[in-house]
Amino acid sequence: MSLKRWATALASALVRLLARVVDFGNELLTVASRHGLDAEQELAWKIKPRVPLSPAGQWGAQDFLLLMDEMSGRRAPKHPQGAVRTSVVMPVFDKVEYTFQALRALIREVDLSETEIIVVNNASRDDTPRVLSYFDDYIRVVNNEENRGFVEACNQGAAAARGRYVVFLNNDTVVLEGWLRHMLDTVEDDDRVGAVGSMLVYPDGTIQEAGAGVWRNGAAYHYGWGKSPENRKYTFAREVDYCSGASLLVRKELFDRLGGFDKRYAPAYYEDVDLCFGIRLLGYKVRYQPMSRVIHYEGVTAGRGTESGFKHFQEINREKFVKKWRAVLEREHVEEDEAALDGAANRSRGAHVIVFDERVPTPDRDAGSARMLFILKTLAKWARPVFVPLSRPEGVEYEQQLWKEGVETATLVSYPRLLKRRNFSVAIISRPDTADAVLASVRRASKGIRVILDTVDLHFLRHEREHSLTGDARAGAEAARYRNLELRLVRSCDQTWCASSEDKKVLAGHLPDARIEVVPTIHPLRPRGKAFDERKDLLFIGNLQHRPNEDGLHYLMREIYPLVRQAIPEVRFNIVGGSPSAEIAAYHSEDVRVLGYVPDTTPLLESSRVFVAPLRFGAGIKGKIAEAMSYGLPVVTTSIGAEGMGIRHSTEALIADDPQAFADSVVQLYRQRDLWQRIADHAYTHIEKNFTPQIIGERLRATLKELLDKPAELQVGRRKAEG
Repeated sequence: MSLKRWATALASALVRLLARVVDFGNELLTVASRHGLDAEQELAWKIKPRVPLSPAGQWGAQDFLLLMDEMSGRRAPKHPQGAVRTSVVMPVFDKVEYTFQALRALIREVDLSETEIIVVNNASRDDTPRVLSYFDDYIRVVNNEENRGFVEACNQGAAAARGRYVVFLNNDTVVLEGWLRHMLDTVEDDDRVGAVGSMLVYPDGTIQEAGAGVWRNGAAYHYGWGKSPENRKYTFAREVDYCSGASLLVRKELFDRLGGFDKRYAPAYYEDVDLCFGIRLLGYKVRYQPMSRVIHYEGVTAGRGTESGFKHFQEINREKFVKKWRAVLEREHVEEDEAALDGAANRSRGAHVIVFDERVPTPDRDAGSARMLFILKTLAKWARPVFVPLSRPEGVEYEQQLWKEGVETATLVSYPRLLKRRNFSVAIISRPDTADAVLASVRRASKGIRVILDTVDLHFLRHEREHSLTGDARAGAEAARYRNLELRLVRSCDQTWCASSEDKKVLAGHLPDARIEVVPTIHPLRPRGKAFDERKDLLFIGNLQHRPNEDGLHYLMREIYPLVRQAIPEVRFNIVGGSPSAEIAAYHSEDVRVLGYVPDTTPLLESSRVFVAPLRFGAGIKGKIAEAMSYGLPVVTTSIGAEGMGIRHSTEALIADDPQAFADSVVQLYRQRDLWQRIADHAYTHIEKNFTPQIIGERLRATLKELLDKPAELQVGRRKAEG
C-alpha cells in the first residue's frame, strides 16, 4: 500500500470516528446554545488588549520622519483630471491627537497617486488647524467657521470629492493594512454593490461592528459587538442592512443621486443607516467586508451616553428614521429578538449550502483548488455557502480568500451542530475520500438534505489509465479500490458532478440511471499579454506531486525536449510547480529552469511563447491547459490533455501523442507567427464561450435549482442503495 493511500485511508477512518464521537458532544452543544452559549466565541482565540487607549502614546519616529519628509519638500503627487479613483472624507472637530494618528495611518496605507484625502475642519479650537497645515499637499482641507456637524461636514467633503468612490472615515480611527484595497476589490467585483463597510475593532481587540442591522422598531445593532474578530461567525463578507459611517465606501454617483446624507439627521446619527436604506432602494447592495479593518476609538468626539449631550441625537433621529422608513421596516425586518440575530445579520436569502473538501483551497498551487475556489465564489453570489475542510494549512491566508468572497467557514468538529441548527438544502462533498469520511454523518445530522458528490476527476479512471500505461501494481490496486468506492458513493448521492464530458460518459457506462452533471474548471478571461515577437521560451505549470504531471514532465524531458532543442537551440524551458522531487530538480540547467512554487504565474503566462502539457494519463479537466488558453497562450498537448474540453487539433490547440509529433508541433507553434496567432485567438474564444465564471455560474445555478425542485425523483437511486 502506498504511503499516500495509507495516509488517506487513516485520515478517512479518523474522520469517521471523530464524527461519531462528536455527535453526542454536539447534542450537548446544541442544547447549550439554545440556552445562550456561544461555543464558537468561547473557542475563539483570545486577543490581547491593545493599550493605551489614547493614541498619543503610540507616536514614534515614523511620525516624526513623515512630517520631516513633508517639510523638506517631498510632495504627494498632483492629480490630473480623472485620475482620482477614491476620495477619503474625514470630518474633524478638536481631538487633534486622534486626527493626527488617523492621518498618519491613512497616508501610509493609501496610494496617493489615485487617492485624495479631504479633511473637513469643523472650526476646531485646539491645534488641529496647525497640524493640518503641516500635511500640505498630502491632503485637501475644507475649513468651516463654525461646527456644522457630522452630516453637513460629510456632504461638504463629498461635494469637493473627485473620485468615483467616496469613503467616509472618522478621525478617531486607525486604518489597518489592506483597509482600502479590500473595499475597492469588493465594490469593483460586483456592479450591484453600492456601499462597502469595514470591520470596526475596539482598541482592546474586540469587535465593535461586524456589519450592522436594524430591527423592525428601528433600533440599530452592531453585529458581533464585544466578540473576538477571529470568530468565524464574523469573518466572512455578507450583505447587510447597513455599515457604520465611521468607515464606509459609497459609489459617488449613488451618493449624489440620493442627495448625500439626509439633513434631517443633522448634526449626526442614523444618517449612515438612512443612506444605506436609500442605496438598497435604488437596487444596490450594502456589503460588509471583514478584510477591511479599522481600530475605532468610539465615543471620542461625541461621548457614549445617549441620555444627554451630542449623542442624545441618536434617540431623536431614530424616531425620524422610523417615520421615513416605516413601510420598509414592516415589510423586510423582524421584531427585536436576540435569538434571531444571526439570521437577521445576513440579508442574503439564498439557499443554505454546505461544502466539504479535503483541505482549504490553495488556488495558486493546484487546478482542483482553483476550481473549488471559483465554485465557492459563484455560490456566494446567490446562496449562503459554508465551507468545511477536513484539514487546514498553517496560517489563515488561504481561508481569508474565502472570507473575502463571502464564504463562511466552519471546523470539522462543528459541522454536525451546524447541520442541525440551520436549514441546509444541499451538501456538496468534493472528492471520494472526503465523501467516504463525512457522508454518513451528514445524512444522520440532516435527514432531508440533498447531497452532491463532486468527483473532481474520476479517480478510478485516472488510476486505470496509469496502470494500463505503466503496469504499476499499486495503480491497479488503487483503481480497483476507487472503482468500488466511487460507484457506491454515486449510488448514495442525489447528484454527481464530473469535471469533463469524458468522465461523465465513463461513469454513465457503469451507472446509466445516475444523475450526472458536468462542472468543469472555471476561468475568467485574462489580459492577452505580449505579442508573438515579444515572447520566448516554453512553459509547463502543474502540481508536481500529482502523478500525471510528474510522469508527463519526465516524458517531456526524456523523449521530447531533446528533439525540440535540436530544432530550436536557443529555446529555454520553465517548469513551475511546488515541491519538485529530487529527480525533477535534477533537470535544472542553463536552458531548463525548475522554478518550483511561483506565487504569481501571470508574468510567465503573458511572456512565454508556447505552453506544453504532455500528459499520458489522467481524468477530468486539465485546469492548467484551460488557464493558459484564458491568457491567449497557445498549447501543445496530448489527447488525454485535451480530453473533455471540446478542443480540436489545429484549431484551439495542437494535439500529438508520440514524441516526434509532439516536438514537431512545439517547433511549428514556436516559429510560425500566423499559426501561433490563429491558435491563440481560437483558444481564447473557446474559454470565453465555455469556461468563464458567468457561463459556469449559470450552469451551477440551474443544476442546483433543478435538484431542489425535484427532490422525490432525485432520491430514488439513493433510497434503493440505502434500502
